[in-house]
Amino acid sequence: MVQLPVEGEQPGRPRTSLGLGLFIARETALAHGGSIHVSSTDAGGTTFTVRIPRAVAPPKAPGGP
Repeated sequence: MVQLPVEGEQPGRPRTSLGLGLFIARETALAHGGSIHVSSTDAGGTTFTVRIPRAVAPPKAPGGP
């Protein structure tokens, strides 16, 4: 993942962000057995989809609450 320059941006201009947000989101999703995907079009913009599987509840013991 890289951060692209903004059109008209001066070279060497310091960035206000380290660009870690997507990296952290990806690592979090992976740690939970999930994934993160991106799709981008000129007309629709950019969409990020994060999928994290839902845990299955353990079966209840017979006669339990």
